Amino acid sequence: MRDDFFTFKQFRIMHRKSIMKVGTDGVLLGAYVDGKNASRILDIGTGTGLLCLMLAQKSNATIHGIDINSEAVEVAKFNVEQSKWHERIEIFHSSVQDFAPEGKYDLIVSNPPFYTTDVIAPEKGRALARHDISLNISDLALAISRFLSESGRCYVIYPTEQCMQFENNAERLGLYATARLYVSSHPDTPSIRTILGMSREKCEPNCDTLFIENGARHDFSEKYKLLTKDYYLKF
Repeated sequence: MRDDFFTFKQFRIMHRKSIMKVGTDGVLLGAYVDGKNASRILDIGTGTGLLCLMLAQKSNATIHGIDINSEAVEVAKFNVEQSKWHERIEIFHSSVQDFAPEGKYDLIVSNPPFYTTDVIAPEKGRALARHDISLNISDLALAISRFLSESGRCYVIYPTEQCMQFENNAERLGLYATARLYVSSHPDTPSIRTILGMSREKCEPNCDTLFIENGARHDFSEKYKLLTKDYYLKF
């Protein structure tokens, strides 16, 4: 049972094999996003509710999470109810295509599925979490453009090549890059993920890089530790 939980400094996450477990992508995105001035936050494809809880820790916002996977919704609701922020977070069982919120959001985040190969995970829930079967790049860009307030911000994390595709799709809908964080495993390796921030206002994006380990396994970079120290017990 111990492996079913991932414990952070102020909350813990129950996760199951049949849905995506806590991973570096989600933690990086949640730690990177500044939510302190947000009043309404939406997490698209919430999974275990990780991003909802990470953003609740550093904001006073009302937070909504949506997911098409019924088991993920069950797990996310459990994790929210066990937290001290449960009164501010609500989880919805819905696709982005059918979601009809009351009002816009000033902050939207998503750690979306991104596998596009023909090899699909055998479990249905895990397949939905890993592959863009129900939430592809164009659907996510369109949903964000629908739900985001005029002055709002959105942040996504994708493999770097797919992030460029998402940015191109979003630009056609009037969303423009405000920030790009290129994430590498080690100092001398190419980026494997990009965190992309966007808004409706054109500006010169702030670009930065982050490598997770200095070279040896578990020898984490100071920048990575500084970014995630409010969450990981080990830092």
